[in-house]
Amino acid sequence: MEKINEDLWLKILQFLPMIDQISLAQVNDDIQEYVKYHWRHTKSVTLTRDVLKFFGANEQLMLEGLECWSGSVQRLKISTGRMEMLKKWTPFSFSQLRTLDCEMEYNLEDADDETLLLTNLFPLLTHLTLSSSTTGCHLWRWKLLKELHLIWCEYLDTDTFKEIFGTLQLTKLTLLYYGYNVTLGDEVLEAARCSTLEELQIDDHHLLGDFLPQLMRLPNFRRLSFYTRDYYEYLLETVAKNHPLKVQSLLFHDSFWNSDLVTDAIGAMKNLRRLVLQDDDIESQLLHTICHKLPQLEELHLLKMRDLPSPIQLWKMVGACPKLRILNLSSTKLSYQMVKPSETRLAKNLQHRHAPLTLHLHNTGLDPQKVLPDLEHPNLKISFEPIKLEIWSSRFVEIEFNPDSEKQAALSSS
Repeated sequence: MEKINEDLWLKILQFLPMIDQISLAQVNDDIQEYVKYHWRHTKSVTLTRDVLKFFGANEQLMLEGLECWSGSVQRLKISTGRMEMLKKWTPFSFSQLRTLDCEMEYNLEDADDETLLLTNLFPLLTHLTLSSSTTGCHLWRWKLLKELHLIWCEYLDTDTFKEIFGTLQLTKLTLLYYGYNVTLGDEVLEAARCSTLEELQIDDHHLLGDFLPQLMRLPNFRRLSFYTRDYYEYLLETVAKNHPLKVQSLLFHDSFWNSDLVTDAIGAMKNLRRLVLQDDDIESQLLHTICHKLPQLEELHLLKMRDLPSPIQLWKMVGACPKLRILNLSSTKLSYQMVKPSETRLAKNLQHRHAPLTLHLHNTGLDPQKVLPDLEHPNLKISFEPIKLEIWSSRFVEIEFNPDSEKQAALSSS
């Protein structure tokens, strides 16, 4: 270790988890100084359960770490935090901290005092992810918050919603329980008072009634993601009935389930540009029906599908979507025959395209050296590179809106 210079130590520390950095800090005084120097300049800190357990028995090192982090850290993640420990943090001012991801231990009796302590420790937050016993009291004190994500906060008191959503100018909001163990009732409508809101993640049953129509009337609302079990058909029908032309993207993750009702709803969304189905089921006829009703469709992603249309059906659907730019079959095991049409059909379905079609075949089991020579066409590109999509849960639907699309449609028709 004596042969490792300071620059190399600082490079090594960038790649070590916090628990290993703490272990190194106890080796000798020289290495501890390298660790502290690294801490004084680090922007992101993750305190796991093991780290917090260690700090519980080594308070002095915790205080030394806090002194270093308080002046530089912008992002902090705390796992299974305890109020007794956080009280020892009060001498420090976290002037740079803007993002907090905090999971607190169950503490129903002191939940509101715990939230108040967090607001005093980290007053300048703009992004908060919280999992705790909070009732929601004191959340309004974070007046700079733009993103509020409440996960498994089962004791939220909906009487606090009026103050929260009437005070905070949020752009992103999450209220997730992954099931029906919590019902927010009509008070959830208070979230629609937040005129700055752009994105919402929520369980599907909270969207019943007037909440969804009110959300879609917000001037900047762009994305709705909901964990679903029973109400996805009703919610998509509601969107199709009220604002079908606002919808520009749909993502289903194990949530389409060969639904005729959803197929009809999608057919009304004539401005849809992107359709994603992952780890899902859709009959060939339903997919064919959808493609023929979406003249603006530019991207079709069929990922990890349990079943796919036949090669003939697949290329017919390509031919039915003249504006399609991306066909993504990644992460679905394919045979060579699946993507290799006859030369006649290949030419017929590609010759009148507005732009070249890119066929993505990442992680399909196909050999690029075999596929590429046989799929040469001026309007066809083949890619084996992955496309990154944000998948945050199973059994969810994500709808992206263009708030200005209906205005544009009205202007073009006048």
